[in-house]
Amino acid sequence: MDGKALTDAVRVERKGAVLLLILAHRPVNMLSQHLRATLSAALSAVADSDLRAVVICSDLAAFSAGADVSELGKASAAPGLSALCQQIEDFPKPIIAVLNGSTLGPGLELALAAHGRVASPAAQLGLPEIGLGMVPEAGATQRLPRLVGAASALKLMLEPAPLTAAQALAIGLLDQVVEGDLRAQACAFAETMAAALNGAAPLKTSDRRDGLRDGRAYQAAIAAARARFAGSPLPAPLRLIDCVEAAQLLPLEQGLAFEAAAYTALIHTPEAQGLRHAFYADRRATFPPAALASFGAGKLASLAVWGAAEPAAELVGQALAAGLRVSLIDPSREALVAALQKIASRQEAAVREGRLTAEARDADWARLSTASAAIGGVDLVLNNAGVLPPLEDPAVPVIALGALPARGAGTRVGISGALAAGLVAELAAGADAPVAVQAMGLALGRRLGWKLVFTGPGGPIDRRLRAALSASIAQLEAEGLARPVIAAALGSFGIGVSARGPLPAPPPEAKRVLDACLAALANQAARLISEGVARRPLDVDAAAVLHGMFPRWQGGPLFQADKRGLLVLRADLKRRAEAAPQIYAPDVLFDRLIADGRDFASLNGSD
Repeated sequence: MDGKALTDAVRVERKGAVLLLILAHRPVNMLSQHLRATLSAALSAVADSDLRAVVICSDLAAFSAGADVSELGKASAAPGLSALCQQIEDFPKPIIAVLNGSTLGPGLELALAAHGRVASPAAQLGLPEIGLGMVPEAGATQRLPRLVGAASALKLMLEPAPLTAAQALAIGLLDQVVEGDLRAQACAFAETMAAALNGAAPLKTSDRRDGLRDGRAYQAAIAAARARFAGSPLPAPLRLIDCVEAAQLLPLEQGLAFEAAAYTALIHTPEAQGLRHAFYADRRATFPPAALASFGAGKLASLAVWGAAEPAAELVGQALAAGLRVSLIDPSREALVAALQKIASRQEAAVREGRLTAEARDADWARLSTASAAIGGVDLVLNNAGVLPPLEDPAVPVIALGALPARGAGTRVGISGALAAGLVAELAAGADAPVAVQAMGLALGRRLGWKLVFTGPGGPIDRRLRAALSASIAQLEAEGLARPVIAAALGSFGIGVSARGPLPAPPPEAKRVLDACLAALANQAARLISEGVARRPLDVDAAAVLHGMFPRWQGGPLFQADKRGLLVLRADLKRRAEAAPQIYAPDVLFDRLIADGRDFASLNGSD
């Protein structure tokens, strides 16, 4: 097998007595059935050979970015991930996992089953299954605590942030973090381990007791985690804590069975289904349309903001923090002074709180200029004034800051900015908008760390949805329901409350409130699609969840509409439209989908 590609997923090389199994399943080594089967077959073929050790590494930028989401919740062909991990752990010779880039979910479970783990300094290790409403499926809740203890294991599995290689080494998850030639050093490590074993079987992770030595500390971590998630609206965190406790109390085989039962019970829960949909919607909604994706982001080093009124100060502060050169331009000296004072006040607060150094503040101000006349010498102009900016060069791209009107002539691109990096923004483009201008909006969003959702004119989506929700609440109040009752009903569903604490108990009127409000949101969402504001139903769901107006585990307004059923929902809308047609008159999209026997999900396509 030496030097050959077993399939497009795995390549094989031999370095002396060490066999390298090189994962090359593009784009990010998702541990699909194809990759699992290929890796399993390769291991079976060399189990009885003269090799002394096996190294599993990657040819790509990631060791493995996790599961193939399309396989979740479906019966998968053998070998399953759990069986593959057991095959690795039971292998008669040392297997070393070599981790580079992202090593997430099933990728880390595979590494945990290996007999040693070596990583590059840039590796990121995580178990994000809790974000999909699940627990790991292939032994992570049993093997990880045996290595690192309950506290570190729970932190990694209950929190979304992955560990750096240095952090993973510090808690005992990794054996080595190495600079330079990662594969060569991993092969040397494998040779050293094989020599020390002298033909004996390698120590399995499941036989390690490093993390189990202090039983009281282990139980204290379990108790603290249970207290933290008591009353959580999601079942997965407490089930995961139970699994980690089982690692201390049960033999491995029984612990694995306990974990498998928890995984099976959780994967079909409404919360897990909603979270999977939200994950899928996020990933696709934040990927640019085909023409823009092919064109790519523009080159952005300098920016002018025309109009110093809000949100100019916030945006200028973000742009400076991202290293851009910024010009703030307004014919009103008073407006410029007010904006500069806001920028300075925010930066001084950041310096006092230790979030910004004085040197960085000074560097930011060195890249900021102001003017009251024509705009020139910049890569992009953001129009925050509502009137055309005075351009020295009419070819410079101009993007409206804020909502883009649904009607109007001319080239139109707008961006509704986010308040901070990591939050969602909407990039809206009219049908006649040049891709090159959109590319500058994409460059801005990426430079500032925004999650961009791509829309048409007439939004932003979240503002339209919030208006529909407010209108339905006002209608319920007009029908005699008190605002606290409405708030409690929405809170029991997860709207308007934090997911970290217990949800309010649903009042007797909860169904009436939720039916009305969710119907209004679904109808507004359908209008957004019919008007071309949203490209697909998933874009509406992603925007609603990312903007924080809809609970992530509920999937989104149109995910919920499909769950209720479009025939039932349309009938409800027609009944409610008799009293409030502006809110509830069913959009024509309902009739079209019902006539074709389709649902909203069918409009999402597979691209």
